[in-house]
Amino acid sequence: MKRPILLLALFCSACSLAPEYSRPAMDIPGEFSGGMFTQAKPADDLPKGAWWKVYDDKDLNALEDELSENQNLQAALQRLKQAQSALGAARAQLFPTLDLGASSQKLQTSKNRATYFSAMPSRYRDNQLFADVSYEPDVFGRLSNQVLASRMSLEAFRADLASLKLSLEAELAASYFSLQALRKEEALQKEIVSSEAEHVQLIESLYDGGAAPESEFDQAKISLENAKSLSREYELQDDTLVHAIALLLGKPATGYHVQTETSEHSPWAYASLPSKLLERRPDIASAERQVEAANAEVGVARAAFFPSFILNANGGYESAQLANLVQTPSEFWSLGLAAAVNLFDAGLRRSLTDEAKARYEETVANYRQTVLNAYREVEDGMSTLNRLGLESASQKSAVVSSSKNLEQAKFGFEGGMSPYQDLVTSKIQYLQAEQQLAALEGRRMTGSVLLVKALGGGPE
Repeated sequence: MKRPILLLALFCSACSLAPEYSRPAMDIPGEFSGGMFTQAKPADDLPKGAWWKVYDDKDLNALEDELSENQNLQAALQRLKQAQSALGAARAQLFPTLDLGASSQKLQTSKNRATYFSAMPSRYRDNQLFADVSYEPDVFGRLSNQVLASRMSLEAFRADLASLKLSLEAELAASYFSLQALRKEEALQKEIVSSEAEHVQLIESLYDGGAAPESEFDQAKISLENAKSLSREYELQDDTLVHAIALLLGKPATGYHVQTETSEHSPWAYASLPSKLLERRPDIASAERQVEAANAEVGVARAAFFPSFILNANGGYESAQLANLVQTPSEFWSLGLAAAVNLFDAGLRRSLTDEAKARYEETVANYRQTVLNAYREVEDGMSTLNRLGLESASQKSAVVSSSKNLEQAKFGFEGGMSPYQDLVTSKIQYLQAEQQLAALEGRRMTGSVLLVKALGGGPE
């Protein structure tokens, strides 16, 4: 009895043929332009929270709370459930299968068959109650590597879901801040249209009195119509952004409206950027888990070169009469071990192994590209905020200067030292400076959101 038991234990103690896994090495800089960083590693399970609340905008908060209805997000959730089911199916192969059955047949056999003899009845009833147990010992790790590959694929799907969610959150926030800035520009443009209309009226009165040439009157009308055209363009962009937000929230665009706060916001300011923010990027985690899954699949392919074993046991009761079916004389059983190995396949297994290795190398390249792209996105985001901050500071100075110029024009007009036309022109210049500042601030807010996304989430 000891030898079969030891043999069974040997079969059940699987060895893995997958290469020993290690994270793909990368030659990357030790720091970003904004601070020191360590090499990235999956830490996407760290909590990111509702990062958008750092902007303290109640309308944005309300929109982000509705993002769960996004249909792409719903589809990704179902893909995650499929991966969970696939992992369950892979794990089930590690365990024996048990089948139970029963049958009752009335049979008529041929009296002319080769094995027939006169004492044998040709017509009889056969009743059976049976069970069958089958088990494949995971001797060379094929099944366990399949489980590992499925588990890593599941983790990759989970990270993909988190990555999609972060992207949608960032896209929604960026669209919201773009809409907010656009509406401020739009309001300023309406004031410009009003000022241009006053200018046209002034020039028209001067033209009617012979104090201004017709060309100046035509030029004033051209400026007014251009201002009206730009105002309509702002309205079109407003509609487009509102429709895009409706789509993000899984709502029909028809009749949808987005409320935006009019208060000023500041971009998320960072004093330093700890490495854990980049490490938790879900797309990096997904890429590495795909590498690990591909590594396990190499082990699955290698196992095909070795024999497969099946332990099978079945037994039950068989009788012509139901009354004595479940009795010792009616018992039957069998116990056996089957082994099979392929001796010739014209290079099929070698080709499948080479394919698995190439797939692994592909995932390694994808992982490295994902990490490199993460560094680029962070650098782009930091550079964008720094440059736009300088532009915004210059534009604020321009706004202050144009405001002073407008005050001087008002003073000159009220004191009779300058015509009303100078006052209108100064007002338009001031409004245009405010417009440019609003556009820059909108870009800064959008750049801040994209930096948060590049870092895999915002501050806690």
